[in-house]
Amino acid sequence: MQINAIFATLFAASASGAAIKSRYATGFTVTNFSASCIPHSVMCSYEFYTITDPETASPSGNPTPAKCSLMLQGPDVLPTVGWTGCAEKGAYSWAVDKFEDGLKLRVTTPQDSHGNYTGVYEITTDQLVMEQHGASISQRYTGPAEFTMALGV
Repeated sequence: MQINAIFATLFAASASGAAIKSRYATGFTVTNFSASCIPHSVMCSYEFYTITDPETASPSGNPTPAKCSLMLQGPDVLPTVGWTGCAEKGAYSWAVDKFEDGLKLRVTTPQDSHGNYTGVYEITTDQLVMEQHGASISQRYTGPAEFTMALGV
């Protein structure tokens, strides 16, 4: 009789555990991503919204993404960006590095007191176009506005 009670308790615990949603992020969702240099100017801009899933979901189940944006000197080609915080949610930071095949967008947020979640997205050269605007040329991102960033290094 006691063995049946133990098995019933173990089965109930494992069944209820399967219904619990993971508390660990699986990646970053990026929406409304845009990057471009302003024609006839020395300025370029990056702008996007990001959130980890499901780590930052609000109690109501509606996650609130962080807006990340920056205007900086290019002048004609999208520049690298050192680690920069996102204005609305200080827990998110982002950076852009050049690599041989384009640009690499990185986003990070704290996981716990010992580490961070970091997502990486490669922007390949075929997603970057140079556009002629009279006497000036400027670079613009033409890839998807929404994408998922896998957790990486």
